[in-house]
Parts: sequence; C-alpha cells; structure tokens
Amino acid sequence: MPAEAGGPAGPGTDFSMIERSRQRSFELYRLDPGRGEPPRVLTTSALKDHREPMERFMRIARSGMEVLFGQIREAGYVVLLTDTHGVAVDFINNPLFDQDWRRAGLWLGSCWTEEKEGTCAVALANLEQRAITVHHEEHFRAPNKKLTCSAVPIFGTDGRMLAVLDASAIESPDDKRSQHLVLQMVRSAARMAEDANFLHEFEHHHVLRLARRRDFLEVSADGMVALDEAGRIVAISQSLREQGALLPALGHCIEEVFDLRFEQVMQAAHQGGYPLTMRHLATGTQCFALVRPPRRRPSAPAAPSAAARREVPPEAGADALQAIAGLDPQMQTNARQALRVLDKGLAILLHGESGSGKEAFAKAMHEASARRAQPFVAVNCAAIPETLIESELFGYREGAFTGARSKGARGKIAQAHGGTLFLDEIGDMPQAMQTRLLRVLAEREVTPLGSEQPIAVDVQLICATHRDLREMVAQGQFRLDLYYRLNSVTLELPALRDRADKNALIDSLLREDGRQLYGRAVAITAAARDLLLRHDWPGNIRQLKNVLRTAMALSGGEPVSPEHLPAEIHGGQPPMLPPERMLSLGGAQTAAAAQGAPMQEAQDGRTALLQVLKEHRWNVTEAARSLGLSRATVYRHMQKWEIVSPNRLGD
Repeated sequence: MPAEAGGPAGPGTDFSMIERSRQRSFELYRLDPGRGEPPRVLTTSALKDHREPMERFMRIARSGMEVLFGQIREAGYVVLLTDTHGVAVDFINNPLFDQDWRRAGLWLGSCWTEEKEGTCAVALANLEQRAITVHHEEHFRAPNKKLTCSAVPIFGTDGRMLAVLDASAIESPDDKRSQHLVLQMVRSAARMAEDANFLHEFEHHHVLRLARRRDFLEVSADGMVALDEAGRIVAISQSLREQGALLPALGHCIEEVFDLRFEQVMQAAHQGGYPLTMRHLATGTQCFALVRPPRRRPSAPAAPSAAARREVPPEAGADALQAIAGLDPQMQTNARQALRVLDKGLAILLHGESGSGKEAFAKAMHEASARRAQPFVAVNCAAIPETLIESELFGYREGAFTGARSKGARGKIAQAHGGTLFLDEIGDMPQAMQTRLLRVLAEREVTPLGSEQPIAVDVQLICATHRDLREMVAQGQFRLDLYYRLNSVTLELPALRDRADKNALIDSLLREDGRQLYGRAVAITAAARDLLLRHDWPGNIRQLKNVLRTAMALSGGEPVSPEHLPAEIHGGQPPMLPPERMLSLGGAQTAAAAQGAPMQEAQDGRTALLQVLKEHRWNVTEAARSLGLSRATVYRHMQKWEIVSPNRLGD
C-alpha cells in the first residue's frame, strides 16, 4: 500500500481550530457566552425531517455506536450521531441519568451548531471535517463548559461527509490529555461505520480489502476498493482517500493500478477469498488483499418473451435511428455506435445543447433495441420540483406522505421495467437523488417511499444533459461514482448550426408538419430557405420546428416566404441564446458567446433572463420556448433571482 500522507491533527492544531471558532462565535454570530439555557432540542416533527434521510445510515452505524458505548459507558459517556447540520439523529446513553443528559443537551434532536452554541466539538468536526476534542473551558457558552466532547466526522463512499460521531461526558478530569484514548475510540467506531457503509453500498461489487501486511488483513486493513463488472475501480474507502495515493485510480481498471488481473480477483472470490499479493504500480509498494465476492442480486420478473419482442421488427427501429441521424456525418456515427452498444447492458449518455434532439434520439434507440415492445419512460429531471422528484422516480406506498394517493403509486423507474428509462437533464438531479439513483443502478432494485420491500427492476438507462458533468464532478455538484456509472458510452449530438444536413432537415419538417396541417408537404421560397440556413439557431432543432410550423400556419399552405418568418430570422432583433451557450445561469459569468449590442450588455444570468421575459411581455411560456428550456426551469431561475412579473407585484 502507498504510505500514509500524515497522521491526525495534534494538540496545536486543535488549539488553532478552537481559537478561530471562538473568534467567529464573538464576531460573526454575536453570541453571549453567559447565556444560560441548554442547547435547543427539536420537536418530534422537526426531528423527523433530519432523521428520515439518515435512516439507512443510522442502521448501518448503530453497530459501531454500540461497540463504542460499551467501551466508555462506565466512565459516564453518552454517544451521539449527528447529521451534517449538527442535529443529533441517534444516541445511546445510560437511562439512569436521562435527566442529566437532557439538561446538558446531550439528547436526541439537540442542535450543536457553531451559530447557536459557539465553539463545540460537533460543530468543529462538521466545519473543519477533522476529528477534535473540545474540553471544559474550551467550550464557548457557559452551560457547556463542564462537558468534554470528542467528535469525528464520518464520510460516505464519494468522500462527502455523512455524519459526525460524538462521545460526551458531563464529568471528567481537568487534564485534556485524559481524553486522548476516548478520541481514538471514537475514531475507530467512525471508521467501522464508514467501512460498513462502504460494504453495504457496494455489496454487488467485488471489494478488495487492502493492507500492507498479510496478518493485518482480518483485523486492521488499510482500506477497501470496489470494482465493477469490468474490473474498473469505482470507489475507494475514506481511509484510502485520506492517504491520497489511490485517488487517481478511480475509473481505471485494476490492471492499470496494480500488477494484478481482474481474472485473479474473480478466481480468489470464487475460491473463498484467499489473500492476494500485489504491487502498487505507481509506487512499487507491495500490499495484500482479501476479496469479498459480490452478493447475488434479487431475481427480476420474467423478461419479455421473444414473441413479444418480435411485435415490432428490428429493422423499423434501425430505420428510425437512421432517420434521426439524417445526412450529418456526426449523427450517422452516433447512430452506428448506438446500434453497436444497444442491448449490451451499458448506460448511455447523450450530450448536446438544449433542443438538439436528445429525447428523439433516445426514443429511436429504444425502437432499435430488443426492448422495443416494452415501455419507454422519459423523465425531465429539471422540470420536476425537487420536493416531488423522489416520489416520481421511486414511487410510494399507500399513506407514505400527506396528499399521497390512497393506493400509492408506481415510480417512473418501476414503470420502465423491461424497457427504457430516459432521464433528461440528469445534471439537474438533486444530489440526494443522485445517491438513491446510484443505489438503484448498483442493486437493480428500487424501494418506494414508505416501503421496506425492494422491487427488482430491469431497465436500459439512457441519460441526457447539456451540462459538462466532468466539470460538475470537479466542483462537487455531481457524484463521481454516478458519473462513471452513466458514461459507459457518451454520444455527442451536434448543435443545429454545426450540422451538415440543415437543408434536408428543413425539407423533412416541411413535409411532416405540412401533412399534419394541410395533408401535403409545404414548399419554401429560395429567399426564406437562405435565411433559415444562415441563422445561428440557438434553440436548435426544437426552435427550427417551432419556426417552420408557425410559418406554415401563417402561409395558409402557400410556399413559406420571408414575411412568414419571425423578425430574428431575417434581420430583426437577434434571439437570446440559451443559458448554457450564452452564460452560466448558475453564476454570473459574462456572455462570451454574445451576439449584437443587446447581448453584450448582458452581465449575468439574471440580466439575460430578465431581458428575455421583457421581450416576450412576461409570457413565461414564450420566453421558455425561445430559450429552449422548460417552463419549470424558467420559473425556478425566476424564483432564485427574485424576478417577479409586473402583473404579480400587486399580489
């Protein structure tokens, strides 16, 4: 194994952390150190909001908490597990001293934040993401100065903080050094919880338990590595993350990191997990590994029969995919690659600007697959309110929450069983849902809200986004392990302005939509066609379709000419570019791609969106259409930037 980068923070580090915290407590939070009441304890209903997201991890961490409590119970300690907001979501204490614990705030639902309590161990472990002991007078508020508290952060499989484990006592020796052993025991219990969570999260993967010495493998391994079905490293445990040497290995095959073949790993798992000897290629360090084999997945319902799959001939789907590709070389390459990877069990990611035809391409892929007779279920992650996306995706059982249907509801994932699940705008999926989606993909089962019984699911997953997911991963906005799950195959859909077959697309739309409107294809004049070919099309194919359909309606079935086209197409005000091209709607970056004087004046996303809304007289539907976005996305940005329609100012 690579050598450890460094040890835990020493007493000097604790002192500087505590001094910075005391300064914030005085100057930033304006706390009164003499305030006498104990820490706030949440009501049962308020505590429920903190406990529910932690339920699975609480069950996993409970064993380590019980071991820790057994070690320190006789010394008068209580064990707390808090979330990253400093709220105690679980605890173990000696019930003989319930009143003492409650008066001290060492109780279920207690809030230990620096903003409210000033300097305290749970708050500092959350803020600094390091283990720390805060002893007696080091606490900021007077009621807490009799406490000694040792807190250690607990990290998830993606390196993000999950919780804080704390051991606190009301009475203890004055010398802080007396708490050194307690802190080490809390560290050990936190490590136990992290490892148990890692094994649970990757129970369907091969997991290597690594150590620098063979005799340490069973009792004190240095960390763990999870491998997917292809032998690729998809996760490393927190203990190895802290050492740093294996972080670059994420996403690489085991053969690229160690002098070990994946076939050897599978053989060791099949034969009982005997120790493997290997060498870390980057450092030359020898280490040893035990292999835990993947747990068998629950059996899914019977797959569609061959007869059912033959209801739609495969040639029809392939033809649809070729029709979507048109005459553009890049799109034709995409169609060929899609046909090669279909029905191989690989997740497919479509990347392209808004309006570039990602959903249409996904539907064509579904029609070309062996699942063509089964459902194609599309979910726009950006259009569903964050409070509803969990129930939409995973479903819920009867009475799961207020307003739930009397018989519950199947989620979109379960509805897509046997077919294709298309997750559009996956980059807008909330991070909490990213975690649950990753689990569904790993276990191939989904658990509805309010239920404890998982349902096996079998879906072809196709995702789409206009965002740069790699950049989102680097910024901590998208889970790295989920990114590796989704991008088995990535297909880049070109923007309309870059396609070589715009002429053919125009003719196709005039033919298809003309038949719907007038029962025949509609012609177009050379002047109108020239305007369409020279336009930049920021809204891509979606915008082209809207423009042509409107023009055909205005023409009354006669040939489309320039007067039937909107002003921005033939020399009027240039249209507003969609946010992902013009500027970052999530920040305040200047529009490098801006065109024309009005665009150069746009300094940030708020200014740009406000300008579009004014141009469309505050018609959100029209503004969203011109931007190539959904109405829900526009409303979300209006709320974020506090943009209020003049029509609502008097509400």
